[in-house]
This record gives sequence, structure tokens and C-alpha cells, in this order.
Amino acid sequence: MRRLFAIIAMLLIILIGLAFSVLNADPVAVDIFFAEVEVALSVALVIALIVGAALGALTSLGAVWRRRREVNRLRRQLGYAERQLQSMRPEALEDSD
Repeated sequence: MRRLFAIIAMLLIILIGLAFSVLNADPVAVDIFFAEVEVALSVALVIALIVGAALGALTSLGAVWRRRREVNRLRRQLGYAERQLQSMRPEALEDSD
């Protein structure tokens, strides 16, 4: 049942994409600094969306790497604290007897 909904959703997205490209098929001139290219409006919009998503992902990489380093540092600290706790436990049990 879940797979059927996924297939229907994919087909719906494809149909919307096709309708978008048909409705926005007018050619537009895109100036990319060193050249001017004529492409369909829908293609220009999709390319702009992809470039924007890629730039956003690249921008967030720094924060992701910082968080990953912090997580690794905290894991090392946790391992050290757990080893210290394990080394102290037998002594605490012997003292209470």
C-alpha cells in the first residue's frame, strides 16, 4: 500500500513537471558573463533551482563539519569518563564490604 502511494506521488510530480515545462516553453536569453544562451524558461528555472540548492548545500558544509568534530570530541570524552568510572567501581564495592 505504501509503495502504491509512493508510485502515485512520483507520477503526480512527473505530471506537474511536464505541465510546468509545457506551459513555460518560451525561449529566454540567459547571459552567463562570457556567453548568451537561449533556453526554454522552464529549463532556466530548473537550472537556477539546482544551482541554488548546490550553493546552499556548500554553505552548510562548514556547520556540519564543525558539529561532526564536536560530536567526535564528546564521544572521546564520554569514553574516557566511562573508563574512569569502570576503574573506580571495583574499588567502591570492596570498600563497602
